[in-house]
Amino acid sequence: MTSPEHVMARALDPETIADRTTVGQFFRQAARFGDEPFIHYPAGAGWMVASWTQMEDAVFAIAGALIDKGVRARDSVVLLSENRLEWIYCDYAIQSVGAITVPIYAGTPQEMVKLIVANCDAVLAIASNDETADKLAGVPTVHLEKEVAAWIGRPVGNLDAIIERLQAITPDDICTIVYTSGTTGDPKGAELAHRNFVDSTRAALIAFPLTRDDSLLSWLPLSHVFERINGFFSCLMFGGEAWLSHGVDHLGEDLAVVKPTALLSVPRVYEKMHAAVMQRVRDASAVRRWLFHWALRTGTKQSHTPQPGPMLAAEHRLAERLVLGPLRLRLTGGRLRFFISGGAALSRDIEQFFWAIGVPILNGWGMTETSSGVSSNTLTEHRFLTVGKAFPGNELRIAADGEILIKSPGNMLGYHKNPAATAEMLHDGWIYSGDIGELDGDGFLKITDRKKDLIKTAGGKYVAPQPLEFEIQQDEFVEQAVVIGEGKPYVTVLIVPDWPAVTRKVPGRPEDLVSDDRVSSLIKPRIDALNRTLGSWETIKYFRLLPRAFNEQEGEITPTLKIKRRVINNRYREQIDSMYEGHSRP
Repeated sequence: MTSPEHVMARALDPETIADRTTVGQFFRQAARFGDEPFIHYPAGAGWMVASWTQMEDAVFAIAGALIDKGVRARDSVVLLSENRLEWIYCDYAIQSVGAITVPIYAGTPQEMVKLIVANCDAVLAIASNDETADKLAGVPTVHLEKEVAAWIGRPVGNLDAIIERLQAITPDDICTIVYTSGTTGDPKGAELAHRNFVDSTRAALIAFPLTRDDSLLSWLPLSHVFERINGFFSCLMFGGEAWLSHGVDHLGEDLAVVKPTALLSVPRVYEKMHAAVMQRVRDASAVRRWLFHWALRTGTKQSHTPQPGPMLAAEHRLAERLVLGPLRLRLTGGRLRFFISGGAALSRDIEQFFWAIGVPILNGWGMTETSSGVSSNTLTEHRFLTVGKAFPGNELRIAADGEILIKSPGNMLGYHKNPAATAEMLHDGWIYSGDIGELDGDGFLKITDRKKDLIKTAGGKYVAPQPLEFEIQQDEFVEQAVVIGEGKPYVTVLIVPDWPAVTRKVPGRPEDLVSDDRVSSLIKPRIDALNRTLGSWETIKYFRLLPRAFNEQEGEITPTLKIKRRVINNRYREQIDSMYEGHSRP
């Protein structure tokens, strides 16, 4: 049934809002789909659903309250919360009054929050609860669980003012300032215009022709552009249904229940899914292990053969029936068309595994500064070890030093109040990505390393840490690894063991076991095997174990699980120094 507030909202003709704006897209879709389901959100162990109309009503109600709070067009409003339905409502309400959403990841340390609030000149902050509100001292703050929930239940106020502001928004207006994760120093705020969202999403949807029959399971932070644009906003534009996950710890259960047709994630999650499967295989009987590996080899041959012959086709059908089909059902729910991987490098082993079991995993690439994705493999054009071809309307170029340059409809306007950093990143319409890569003759892009992540040893040799870290993390007893060596005579590594796996072999508390030779002996074979494949300058001479995983709360990793190397180097200085002091000849 249409609410009185919604009758009032119908005073708005969505066609009077600029088409190349986020709010123009939303209100057009809300008018089109009305009471049809849009967002499924957690309610206890299950879900409730909000329709397009209900979201429109909530956006109007919150927008009216924001005007009462004194929020003007082009003001910055901070949104500090974990993923939840109200986060989405507030984002579109802020933009509906012509203001700028400044999302901050809920786990961001207080000092970083203060830097962002000061830099964006926030006039108001919206916090999920008391704990997050405590990080926002100095700026007027309202609570999602208190004030915002009450706003949603009230009649819409300031309707004429909201409509006037909506109609005044242009595609070039800033809709959001997204602060980079800060892996190399203080965060910088990328100013993204409404047209950046709309134009870059339109380009991606040409490469991924998703329809109303598709549904996405969302678990990555909405404060990050990968999920917010490539996930939720794209779902809004193609009119699909979005499901908000109960969280990464429940992702497996959510996949089984929701049965989405697509999922966006970072490589670390796919690595953990792979590791969980391989652990089950190791625990299985000899016959089951043989059967699994036979099916995987068959799937691998099938995925690499464009036109399989009758023998391979028959073998693959058998593998499907006995192993691959049941495995897919358990992992993905059974309806999944593809995984999209972004945010960090995806290894060939992981990519090949999922293709072998019949789950296409499409590796893509983009940046906060380009409004997320600029290239990706697709279901029709895929090449292993690449991040695919540029989306329509995007251009890629390789500079003389190997750096990847991007000209994209998603390219940011600049860094907020930081002209020096803007000039360093953006030249003549090209984003200087900081990533090193190669373009092949067919236009497929391969990322070879991160320009700023390369380690230069004291001997002048460059070492790429990410491939080494990935290989170490494939070990069943390793959770995380960080390679050390900048300015050092040789390479070492800090390792966080997979403590549950370790303590099944060596009982005890992690803090007591970090110096235990029995634990080191579980991990050393992986290091030795890796070293045999490396040049002398990049072999790992020593490693140290740590008692706990790196986490966002301590500022050690980003929301997309990338390591903050500078933080790690400073925080674990004692352990690092112990691998070099008195060890000039390893």
